[in-house]
Parts: sequence; C-alpha cells; structure tokens
Amino acid sequence: MPRVESSSPDSCPPYTLFDDGPAYRIEEKLGLLQDGRRRMGRRVLFALLVAWLPMLLLAAVQGLAMGPTRLESFLMDFIINVRFLITVPVLLVGESICEEQLRTVVRQFLDAHLVKVEIRARFDAIVRKAVDVSRSGLTDGLLVGVAYLHSLAAVIVYLYGLHHPTWRAPSIDGHITLSLAGYWYILVAFPLYAFLLWRWLFRIGMWWWFLRQVSKLNVQITPSHRDGVGGLGFLSDSVQAFVPFAFAEGALVAGTMADFVMYEGDSPFQYQWHVVGFVVIILILIVGPLWVFMRPLYKAKEEAAFRYGALASRQIQLVEERWIHAAPKREDLDASMPDFRSVTHLGHSVAAVRNMSIFPLQKDDVIKLIVMALLPLLPVAVTQIPMGEVFSLLLKVVI
Repeated sequence: MPRVESSSPDSCPPYTLFDDGPAYRIEEKLGLLQDGRRRMGRRVLFALLVAWLPMLLLAAVQGLAMGPTRLESFLMDFIINVRFLITVPVLLVGESICEEQLRTVVRQFLDAHLVKVEIRARFDAIVRKAVDVSRSGLTDGLLVGVAYLHSLAAVIVYLYGLHHPTWRAPSIDGHITLSLAGYWYILVAFPLYAFLLWRWLFRIGMWWWFLRQVSKLNVQITPSHRDGVGGLGFLSDSVQAFVPFAFAEGALVAGTMADFVMYEGDSPFQYQWHVVGFVVIILILIVGPLWVFMRPLYKAKEEAAFRYGALASRQIQLVEERWIHAAPKREDLDASMPDFRSVTHLGHSVAAVRNMSIFPLQKDDVIKLIVMALLPLLPVAVTQIPMGEVFSLLLKVVI
C-alpha cells in the first residue's frame, strides 16, 4: 500500500481519501482517470450506462418502460429515476469536490501554525492513518459487502410490502415475479448506489475520527483571534465539502415525495416532519464532527479570560499611576509605561476573548448546507402549492 511520508517540516501527507486501492485501480483500467485525476464526465456516463440504461432497455423488452399501469412503468417511477439520474451523478462528482475541500482544511492546520513542533509527528501520523485506512483493499471489500447487504435488505422489504404488480415485479401467468429490470436493479444498479452512499458515509466517519484525534493534540488555540473561534474558524469550511452529499440525498427525499404528491394526490405539507427529520440527520452527520473541538476551545477561553483579565487590571493600574495619581511632568514621563491607547487595544483583545465562540461553525455555512439539502424539494412543492406557501414551509424548516 503506498504511503506518503512528510519529507520536511513544511510538507504534509495529503489528506486524499479513496485515490488508491482496488476501486481506484479499477477506475484507472476503465479509463475513468486522467493523470491520476478522476474524469467526472466519463464517471457519470459510465454509471448511467451500467445502472440506469440497462434497466430501461430490459424494462422496454418486457413492455415495462411504459407499462399498462403507473406502477408497471419504469419511466414513471420518480424515486428510481431520481436515484440514478440525479443522486448517483451528484455523489460521483461531489467526491472530488469533497476531498479537495477537506485537503485544504487539513493543510490549514499547518499553514496557520496551529500544529506545534512537538506534536507535528503525531499530526502527520493521524493523517497517514486516515489515508491508509481509506485506501485499503479491506475497506473497499467491506463497502462492497455492505452495499450488497443493503441491496438484499431493500429487496426483502420491497417484496414483503408488495401488493400490486410493478415494473420490478410484474405479474406473469398470475404470479408476481422479478422482471429482468428488477434483477438488474437488485444485482447491479442498487448495489452501485449503495456502494457510493456507504463510501460517503465512511468518508464522513473518517472525518469525525480525524477531527477527534486532532482535538486531542493540544493544537495552538488563540482565544483573541479575530475569527472569533480561537483561530479554528476555517473548520467551518469543511461543512461545504459535504454539500453534494446533502443535495444528493435531498433529491431522493424529493423523489419519494413526488411519487405520492403527483400520483396519490398527497400534499407536500404532509411530509414536513419527514423533511425536518432529514435536515436534522444531515446536520448531525456533517456539522457534528466540529463538536469535538468544543472542549479544547472552552478550556482555552477560560484560561485566556483569567490571563487577559489579570493583564488588563495591571495595565489599568499602571496607566492610573502614570496619568492620574502621579500627574507627572512631560519631561518625567517614561516612554515604556502604558497609556490610554494601549489600554484600548488590550480592551479589544479582552472583549474578543469574552466573545469567543466554543463551536467552530459559521452561520452562513449552516444556511448554505440546509438550503442545498432542501433545494431538490422545491420543484415538488412549486407544482402543487402557491409560492407564498412554499416559502412559509421553508421558513418553518430552517427556523
């Protein structure tokens, strides 16, 4: 397994997940990579040719592309078409976006001099461990296994709750059995989606682990930093790395709602609590990792509050001695003694310490995440209700 060692104090093992290992090498042999970089257009096209197009062709062969009923029509199944025409492509394209963003965030620990010399080796070891685990053949094998278990569980639940013929399981000679497209869905298409889903969840889990390990290193926190979170404000940028995942899963929620709204006459408002639950899960998965820095930030803030408070008190005492109590003549003034201007400057630092947040998250990043997660739901809502009610629903969810 290739490992990248840090060759100098300024170098850092690249935090790039899944750019090696069996799955990566398979993509390389299929021509889905160029100069070691993923070719997004080819990857998306390949996924469509492997997953969605065969289902369409097999359904057409059996007269199920546009069958006798809605349930027996492949092209009228919102959730399936959304899953493979929107969700899978977004998950594929989003992988490179995510890893580039996370790599930038990890590098910032070094560029901002938050990793002191005495903990640098441990920091590099954490990065290497995350990368090595993600690139290992065992990880790919486990993800494939989980994907097929997910597919098996999905088909069992589907068949157990099946009461009418569908394009996946039509009625043939009076018996409901899997169609050709249904077999392809279970054996190829759904496992492909499940593999991408679980790889994203694994990526999120590794990010949780990485931040947890780094939070134990006693990184250099500056409570008076202008970003308001001790110099760790850049961690909020990691939220944007997972926006593609939120959008892709939001599209699945929208596809599920569309089936019931368009065909069953349900109102989108019937699903507002489902939407709220979806947003909460997304926030826990994506924003949750930043929680691990609350304790070190709180500790640094408390210690700095005492230090800066003592320094401010001493400085004010010196200023009063110089300018108020002694009232010295100009020629007797000691240039090294503080004046009111220095008190003002220190006051800004004291205020910054007191106002420092212990959660490294920016409000704008949370809003962007929620908006992108809910964006796929807008077409479903707009087709059924006035725009005023659409905005009212969004406000309820966001606020």
